[in-house]
Amino acid sequence: MMSKIKFLILALLMAYKFDAFSQCNDELINICALDIGEATYLKEFKVRLKKAKKGKPAPVARFSVVLNKGTHYRFTTCNAKEYDGEVILQLYDADRLLGSTYNVQTGKMYKAFDFICRKSAVYHLFFSYKEGKEGCSVGILSFVNKED
Repeated sequence: MMSKIKFLILALLMAYKFDAFSQCNDELINICALDIGEATYLKEFKVRLKKAKKGKPAPVARFSVVLNKGTHYRFTTCNAKEYDGEVILQLYDADRLLGSTYNVQTGKMYKAFDFICRKSAVYHLFFSYKEGKEGCSVGILSFVNKED
């Protein structure tokens, strides 16, 4: 009986320790949601991708979202500390890049970008990691305000 109790305590401590050092879970969503400023949280997108295989394109996670005309949105990203990957979030309509957390020309990464929707439609979010590294991240879609 005593060994079962010791085993249970040990298992609980190990689970707690693992969770305390791992941000690749709902805790990362909570951390990122605190970083959206005066915006209102709408939805999160969890992303976990493996490292790109040599000679192959970087893995990509794709999501679709309906955005409404005249609405100002913010897209915010956060990376789990235990992974090297820096997430790149790109917003597309049918085939046109509308916003990104990465500026290809300067090589600069951004934590967020704002988007004022000019047409109600389905938009596409693409998440990948800079240099094809492995990563775990969350993207937060938030409402800033309604444009007149």
